[in-house]
Amino acid sequence: MDRPSTPDIPDVIARIRQLLEKGDMEALSAELKPLHPADIADVVQDLDGGDQVVVLKLLGNERAAEVLTEIDEFSGQALLKLLTDREVVSLLGEMPSDDAVDIISSLPPEKSEKIEAMLPQVERERLQELLEFEEDTAGGIMEVESLAVRESATIQDAITLVRESADEIENVQKIYVVDQHGVLKGAVAVLDLIRHPPDAPVAEVMMTHLIKIPVDMDQEEVASQFGKYDEFALPVVDKKERLIGRITVDDIIDVMEEEASEDIAWIAGTREEEIGDPSPIRISRSRLPWLVAGLIGEILNAILMSRYEVSIQTAVTLAFFIPLLMGTAGNIGSQAAVVVVRELALGEIDVGHAGRRVLKELVVALLNGVILGFLLFAIVYLWRRDPGLGGLLWVSLVSVMFVAAFIGASVPLLLHRLKVDPAIATGPFITVSNDIIGLAIYMTLATYYVSLVGS
Repeated sequence: MDRPSTPDIPDVIARIRQLLEKGDMEALSAELKPLHPADIADVVQDLDGGDQVVVLKLLGNERAAEVLTEIDEFSGQALLKLLTDREVVSLLGEMPSDDAVDIISSLPPEKSEKIEAMLPQVERERLQELLEFEEDTAGGIMEVESLAVRESATIQDAITLVRESADEIENVQKIYVVDQHGVLKGAVAVLDLIRHPPDAPVAEVMMTHLIKIPVDMDQEEVASQFGKYDEFALPVVDKKERLIGRITVDDIIDVMEEEASEDIAWIAGTREEEIGDPSPIRISRSRLPWLVAGLIGEILNAILMSRYEVSIQTAVTLAFFIPLLMGTAGNIGSQAAVVVVRELALGEIDVGHAGRRVLKELVVALLNGVILGFLLFAIVYLWRRDPGLGGLLWVSLVSVMFVAAFIGASVPLLLHRLKVDPAIATGPFITVSNDIIGLAIYMTLATYYVSLVGS
């Protein structure tokens, strides 16, 4: 079927709205037919609830299920509320197991239990098995549908399996080979099936060196494995090396989007759940903890400044440069943290050599500190004609930047070693920490400077 690669979605939405207003279902069906499910999802999300249901029903269960998996979480939840339980069950039956689990997990508990009870027993057991796995692990994102043959099977057996399963499993590139206990032994590429005699045993032509994903592996590590080995799909095995499913690259794209959204939210001091259209109360609840933490941090700064009240009163000019030093410390710390978090996410840092990464950030901070400190010294000297103050600020800036870089680079590495998401080390966390430490460094040096000037 020919489909336009880049349809003009706003124009499509306008035409579909007109057809819905006219009630011309035949023309509407013709308008939807050439569109990719992802494009239809964009259209559906822009329609009113009633029109969304009309479009889904017009598509038929198979295409409607594809569209539903492309709709964002919040729009999907709203749309599911408009469908009957029987309609939801019908759509779930057309989805890969991993997508069906995502749909069920997004429903309120009472509704999801009711939907599960209505599913055929085989499908219900399959989905319940997936629901037992942690959401952010390989088991939580895999699909149980995969093609596998025994070691004793022939090439013809594998070809027959592919032919019989063509309508049930999409994007099959490899047939997995298992022993009598289901232990994964190898794989045969689909293209290799036509290169060997039909009566050849698969055990003789299979690849035995496979990248296997443990079912409890974190989804970020799974994404890293896909990036490292450039695979379209990877098998998932349990602790006994038994094949239990597979993960495809489209699942990994979703993981990368989810992790990126989560990390960006951490950096901003919010939460990933805000992305979409949650209620103001929900947004407030997600942001408030960070704001409270920031408020407490700034109160600590105020208390810290009060301890140096005499120094500030003696040389009021010192207070002029507090925002400059604290802002620079926050910037340096955030830069170091974001770079390290990114490299950790991409698997570019060998934890065994983490010290090198920290050292590099310290050298960069030292170089930049010397340069910026010299500029600050020159400006202060031209402005105040006070080389002593300029020197104080130079030393303070270098010290603050050095410490901020150390915190920004080392904290994510420490959290990573402790199996905690290092992204929490970015944003408000780094800013507040460096504000307090930077202010303490500056005021300590400033007090010493005042004592020298006073004497």
